[in-house]
Amino acid sequence: KLEALCRIDTANELEYYRHGGILHYVLRKMIGSA
Repeated sequence: KLEALCRIDTANELEYYRHGGILHYVLRKMIGSA
């Protein structure tokens, strides 16, 4: 088990987090459903 603390510093990082990660964010942007 690993316990970690994550820090969000920018609006872009918040968007990545909301989308479930940068890969999901980019894919949604590419297909136009973001």
